[in-house]
Amino acid sequence: MKLSKSDHSVRPWRIHEIAPDFRVEDVWSYRTPGARPDDFPAMLEALQNESDRNVDPRVVRLLFAVRWKLGGLFGWDNPEQGVGRRVDSLRDRLPPDLRQDPIDSPWPDTPFTMVYETSNECVLEMANRTVHHLCHLGWVQAGSGDYELRMAALVKPHGLLGRVYMAAIKPFRYAVIYPALTRKWERAWLLRDQHTSSTKSSSVGHQIRGGITASSVLTRPTSRADKKRPMGAPHTSRNRLVTWGGRLIVLYGTAHTVGALTAEGAARHAGTWFSGQLWNEELASMSPAMSAYWLSINSFGPPMVLLGLTVLWLNRRGIPPPRFIPWALGAWVVVGTVVAGPGVGQDLLLLAGSGLILAGTRRAPASVELPEGPHASRT
Repeated sequence: MKLSKSDHSVRPWRIHEIAPDFRVEDVWSYRTPGARPDDFPAMLEALQNESDRNVDPRVVRLLFAVRWKLGGLFGWDNPEQGVGRRVDSLRDRLPPDLRQDPIDSPWPDTPFTMVYETSNECVLEMANRTVHHLCHLGWVQAGSGDYELRMAALVKPHGLLGRVYMAAIKPFRYAVIYPALTRKWERAWLLRDQHTSSTKSSSVGHQIRGGITASSVLTRPTSRADKKRPMGAPHTSRNRLVTWGGRLIVLYGTAHTVGALTAEGAARHAGTWFSGQLWNEELASMSPAMSAYWLSINSFGPPMVLLGLTVLWLNRRGIPPPRFIPWALGAWVVVGTVVAGPGVGQDLLLLAGSGLILAGTRRAPASVELPEGPHASRT
């Protein structure tokens, strides 16, 4: 549940004295039924175990994958932009009673590292070209008498790029990231005993998961159905994912084009379009008729319909669509959001379609067997 920023600032957290120059961006609470005052370490362990399980929804993984791709393209996440390079670590500010060993330990499956931990408070940090970010976790008694987890995001944006970046990702945080994080963290508490017993009975597996990397979020273990499926047979789950992804792209392009023609009233300029009056018009000074034409018939809507139909055509023939398609669409949505502001409904529709296609293609075979014919090579 989202809380006001004052719900964080009024509490006697140690972070106030250590990071007064950071801005409180978001404050959220997470239900932990039956939690006691001394259960904070158990909650932190449950969160780490839940991170190990890689249970984020595909749309969340898609958003982060697009973010890492953009970071790699523009150099946002280069080592020289991180903690200890571009910015000093918050650990350098700690008073003696909060200095702990070992420090700088990574949080599983995240770019965050540990700063300090007390009996009711924990701080993680990360930095890149856009922002120095602190994740503050606190243990608070709720109105019901039980204790609950509180999370506060504290940020220090880096220049104009950082401020624009934080504004661009805000709709995605509220519409996708935080709701998914709430389900994940509250589930972690409810399943904490199950995770603990599973970890104890599989210490080797836990050691392997402890070395998890960001790229392994999108991996999938071989299922029992995979073992039973004959070699070369189509993957039913993959087909469904790609099918729905293609349908969402077709819906996206169709809705944009039809909506522009009807709801936005572009169709009333059709007579002008076919009269030849637009032939010599300067694009820099668009008339209403030219603007309506670019908004509807000559927009990205029709190509999106064709792209979605192409994905569906390939999928029906057992051919995975190229992975650059969902990556490019996701990046396009992010860039469009940065430039023109968020269009949450349509953007999420296209991101969901791209995520489904990406998930489907990652489950597809590494190659596609071509039918033998007179021109097929033989070994």
